[in-house]
Formats: sequence, structure tokens, C-alpha cells
Amino acid sequence: MPRVVKYKRPRKINVVTVTLAALIGLAVYMGTQYLPLYILRAEAYRVLEETGSHFAGRFARYTSSPEHMDSLRKRMRNQLRMVGVDDPDAEVWIEAEGREARFGVIYSKWITWPFDIVPKQERVYELEHVVPLPREVD
Repeated sequence: MPRVVKYKRPRKINVVTVTLAALIGLAVYMGTQYLPLYILRAEAYRVLEETGSHFAGRFARYTSSPEHMDSLRKRMRNQLRMVGVDDPDAEVWIEAEGREARFGVIYSKWITWPFDIVPKQERVYELEHVVPLPREVD
């Protein structure tokens, strides 16, 4: 003969509910901390690609004069600031050697945690984009 088993109805707030809420809260907080860094990195690389494309279209002009190269470097630095690379110690470079040109940036961003749970963390990003040139540049 089958027995009818009656289970006690679980409470609405229990250990599983609290754990899931804490995990979801932590995931949302981590997303708000790290997703902007990922997006900024992608935007900074986009600026390097656009500058490389601009350089490749007029490489004879930029390689003929250091003033033109400096103006392109300043333009790239300004565009990086506009997308959010606000590190005052950021390094920006353009190197044209042989059959390729390298465009790069090194910058850092700080991550802070509430209530100083974890000390302030510095994330350093080094991005470089290589553009092949149509002829050897001296």
C-alpha cells in the first residue's frame, strides 16, 4: 500500500535564496567593474587601427617629416583621451621600420572595491597594432 508523504513547505527566504542573491549581486558588481575596462580596451585598439589606416594611406607624407609624425601621434593621443584613456602616464608610440609600422599605447586603470575589501588594483594594458606598408620605408 502506497504511503502519502507530506513535505513541509519551504520558506520563501532560505539559505539557497540568500546564496543565489549574493552570487547574482557579486556577478553584477564584477560586471560593472570589469566590463567598462574591456570596452575601453576595445575602443583604444579601434583608435590604433584607425590611426594605422590613416598612416598607411599617406605613409610617404608621414615618413618624410618628423613634424607630420608628431602631429599624427598627438592626434592619436587626443583620440585615445576622447574614448576614455585618461592615464596621465600613458605612453603612445608610432614606429615605422622596414615593411611595417607599429602603433601602440600603454595605459593603466584602477579598480576600487567597496569598503576596501580588496586593496586598490591597477590594471595595465599594452596594445599594439601592426600595419604592413606597401614598400620599404627608410
